[in-house]
Amino acid sequence: MSDKTNIRNIQSYLKLIVWIVVIGYLCFSSGDNLNNLKINSIIPLWLQPHMDKVVHFTMFFILAFLIKSLHWQTAISNRLFYTYLGFAVVYAASTEIIQSYCIATRSGDILDFGADLVGMALSVLVFPYWPRFVKWFFG
Repeated sequence: MSDKTNIRNIQSYLKLIVWIVVIGYLCFSSGDNLNNLKINSIIPLWLQPHMDKVVHFTMFFILAFLIKSLHWQTAISNRLFYTYLGFAVVYAASTEIIQSYCIATRSGDILDFGADLVGMALSVLVFPYWPRFVKWFFG
């Protein structure tokens, strides 16, 4: 392997690790801290009651996208890819369990876990079409 390939592999793993930490922070932070972001003014009214599900979907869509990207860029085996994806599912379930039993300001929700799973599944399904979409969208 060349140095350039090694750097790309390290960067791919680093992105994944950083994103896992970001998810943990967002899932375990007080909801009050997250509400202070003042993004409600740019979110359509019909979507605001469901923002929690949208956030969960997005967090785990990105996580699965990074795992699939790692699979594609570093040529990890399919077995390792599915192992990483399995860990992502366990991580999603764990965040909800921890919210339910260990964090007073948060509550676990099976629908959040469902949004996590849908985000991951959709991410893996759309990943092969991503280059075409980017080319179409950005010209």
